[in-house]
Amino acid sequence: MRNYQYCFLSLILLSLCFFGCQKKQTILSEREAIWGVYERECQKCHKADGRGGFIGRLFFKVPDFTDVKWQDNASDSRLIIHLGNGLRKMPAYKGKLKDEEIVDLVKICIRSFYPPVEQR
Repeated sequence: MRNYQYCFLSLILLSLCFFGCQKKQTILSEREAIWGVYERECQKCHKADGRGGFIGRLFFKVPDFTDVKWQDNASDSRLIIHLGNGLRKMPAYKGKLKDEEIVDLVKICIRSFYPPVEQR
């Protein structure tokens, strides 16, 4: 009887490890998904090129993500806090987006606008 219990328990653990621990998305599809979040939530103010519109920069202080000085002075932690809690006219996304999505928006999307070394 005891051998059957160990076999049954082992079978359950193995199945949980096999089915429960598999990644369902690849790195590429995760990156595409976070760009979808950027397009849905951020692009209306920050635009597709990350520069923001002229009116937004002038009146609402929308940052230009392609500006080297801005990228150098904006830490990841500060940006994550601003995305979560909101800042000036920007809405708070804590509760609307997952914490992982907020972090990925900073690390993947916003930092991708940092100009290459050749252009600095």
